[in-house]
Amino acid sequence: MKRTPLVLVLVLAFFPAATLAQKPAATLAQKASEPEQNPRTTQAYCMLIQEKVKLQAELESLVSEYSSDWPKSKRVQFELDTLKSEMKKMAEVEESKVIKLTAGYGSLVLRRIVLATDAHVLLEEEGQEWPTFKQKQRELELLDKEIQKLMR
Repeated sequence: MKRTPLVLVLVLAFFPAATLAQKPAATLAQKASEPEQNPRTTQAYCMLIQEKVKLQAELESLVSEYSSDWPKSKRVQFELDTLKSEMKKMAEVEESKVIKLTAGYGSLVLRRIVLATDAHVLLEEEGQEWPTFKQKQRELELLDKEIQKLMR
């Protein structure tokens, strides 16, 4: 008979602790099933960070070896500036659209940056009547439309 109250006391003492210990696990499971809400933690944004680091290192190397006026330095600087602009836009994406910032979307944005850089360099070197510039410009316009469709 004396064991029953002791067992009852022990069960009541440990039961609330066991219940409390399970609540955080349930909360973590719920959070894991929810979509990411911060654009800066998405695959697309991380791809842009990787490219930014690569371009910054390349630019530092070019400027130290040559100068900031060297054509390749100017190209990399333009590409880096365009990338930073895209990162800013991506960081400001609406919460409901964050789930769309996938690796595929990141690849499209990186391609857009390269096309914008190519078009800029061709415009500077050859002018807007150059056929290759027109082709790059058109490709950029079409890619922009496709990216906008994805984010609707």
